[in-house]
Amino acid sequence: MKLNKILINLILIAIMSSFVSAQANSSKIIGKVTDKEGTALPGVNVYALNPKMVGSAYAITDKNGVYRLLSLQPGNFIIKFELEGFGTIIRKNIAIKPRQTLCLNIKMSVQDIGRTIIKEGEAPMIDVKSTSSEMTLLKEEIETLPRGRDFTSLVALMPSVNNEKWLSGISVDGASGAENQFYVDGMDTTELYYGTSGMSVAYDFVEDVHINTSGYQAEFEGAMGGVINVITRSGGNEFHGEIIGYYEGSKLTGKERDTLRNSPLDYNIAEYVNYEDMYGKDKYDRFEVGFNLGGYILKDKVWFFGAFFTCIYKTDKTC
Repeated sequence: MKLNKILINLILIAIMSSFVSAQANSSKIIGKVTDKEGTALPGVNVYALNPKMVGSAYAITDKNGVYRLLSLQPGNFIIKFELEGFGTIIRKNIAIKPRQTLCLNIKMSVQDIGRTIIKEGEAPMIDVKSTSSEMTLLKEEIETLPRGRDFTSLVALMPSVNNEKWLSGISVDGASGAENQFYVDGMDTTELYYGTSGMSVAYDFVEDVHINTSGYQAEFEGAMGGVINVITRSGGNEFHGEIIGYYEGSKLTGKERDTLRNSPLDYNIAEYVNYEDMYGKDKYDRFEVGFNLGGYILKDKVWFFGAFFTCIYKTDKTC
């Protein structure tokens, strides 16, 4: 009985966490639908479809032809407009970032009745509600670029973002790493004492990485550098998974370089020495093992995503 209660609580926590995460990253698409003469068209059915979203978002235009698609998750959307007596219009590849409000106006024509018009590859839309400067690194790009094991190695691939050892890590537009704010699925993971990232996320579980470098909302008042938001992977209408294995260690490293120092016998003399020759090489092994699996329980209704990941490391000092 006690075990059942624990399992139920864990499921409820997971559901609530997903809900909070969805609300924190949600975006909107608003717009107006008119005919070719500019007359507002009420009663237009508007659908937003995204492979990362359970089901579809739906709205209907009001008497002024205005529609609002709310609580959309980041990703590439297909927006579909339908009205009896008019043609169907489909807009593809509508890219939405976290907390964006995009404006998409559409004109429909009675001359297109019975036809489906697909528009793709048009100029990107502008967020009409934000003055922020932001960048996005998608999963497809992550998989083809050089990277380390943590998402912090990915953000340095973006313009104006660098990993600076003497600035506490990630430097955005010259600010120190302690002046950033870090989020994972919309939840603040900034380390309280040092102000750096307080949570490590392996790139194997990362869907997108978003960085706001300026003009971000008042809710990020603690940031003077950048706001870094990591979106993790989720389930879908198809099953997908990975087995993860990674090794790093001294067996894969070469001999260290010589170091310039003052001679311990005479500080007026400089000399090159190799500490590895003098004291031996430390033995270091790091293994990462895990897996993830995502899919559906009910198509377009209930999805799931689960992962297991562990890190085992060992260091043998030689002195």
